[in-house]
Amino acid sequence: MDENGNASNGIMATRKLTDNRRAWKGTLTEDELGKVIEQNKNAVTQSSEENAIYGTTLQPIDDIRSFIISVLTPDSEYDESVLNQITEENIQEFYDTYHKNMEKMAEEYGKTSVQKKYLEKKYNEIKLPVEYESYSSWDTMIMYVETYSIILAIIVGFICAGIFADDFQTKADAVFFSTKYGRTKAVKTKILAGIATTVMIYCMGIILLSVICFGIMGTSGMNTPYQMYQAYSIYIMSYGQYYLLTVVCGFIASMLAAVVSMLVAAKMHTISVAVCIPFFLYCLLPFIGRALSGYTTLFNLIPTILTNVQASVKVSLIYQIGNCVFRQIPLVMVMYTVMAIALLPFIYKSFRRYGNK
Repeated sequence: MDENGNASNGIMATRKLTDNRRAWKGTLTEDELGKVIEQNKNAVTQSSEENAIYGTTLQPIDDIRSFIISVLTPDSEYDESVLNQITEENIQEFYDTYHKNMEKMAEEYGKTSVQKKYLEKKYNEIKLPVEYESYSSWDTMIMYVETYSIILAIIVGFICAGIFADDFQTKADAVFFSTKYGRTKAVKTKILAGIATTVMIYCMGIILLSVICFGIMGTSGMNTPYQMYQAYSIYIMSYGQYYLLTVVCGFIASMLAAVVSMLVAAKMHTISVAVCIPFFLYCLLPFIGRALSGYTTLFNLIPTILTNVQASVKVSLIYQIGNCVFRQIPLVMVMYTVMAIALLPFIYKSFRRYGNK
């Protein structure tokens, strides 16, 4: 929204939004927060054009307003009326309140003493006062990457399935298995080709998307903490790290899709079923999870988490094994990385065995 109240859409709008909020870049001390509250109250009392007020007065401080509301209302929904009830004393005690609420959240979400200590340790990693810079471009890119990674996983699954199914479809399997290394090195080469194809397609796709989009939107806000958006998230990271986490999760999703597709193709000798695997894992499985709400614990660990990082980082979901506590996303990342590696020998054995029949 510009100073005249005209709305902008599209990828260039993100750059304009960043420029609009640039004046508030820096450390959000209690005094700076006080200025934001004052500007918000002044905007509310103005009676001129609503869109113009938002574009010049409220939009530049929107991120900071959301941060203040998020800190002060940890147990309730987003409520802008909180900003009108804040006193000068509340502002000066803002970060003290933040600390107290962190302790409260650790008590609420930690089911055991070990989990509570873990959450307290995580919350203590948040650096206060918060350093702010508009993070609109990173927020937009994370949304793009999540969608893009699903598309790449489906493409990768289709191509990698063909590596093992094409010999049977073209009736060349007899020739393939009759060669000197048809049952040994050639099978390993097919597996390596699938892995290399996955790496190449995913990396090229993400690099191309990043170069184009960041080139247009800019990279402002890379070091802004994610807590500006979700004050009590247990993922203590900057937006740059958040983006990297999303990219890595997307890569694991593509690798898992490639490996499972190759395994199905190697066993069934057809591409028709194998190409459906990525679509099932990342498109259909989430809907099944919502329908079977009684199995929430199980569906909180499905591969879809890898392509839905945005939703997962908002939830304080932790798991305890012995005295070790794990957050949802790192646990899922390790699980499916290990699974993808563990399935490789089965691809080799399945394809080799057919050659001996």
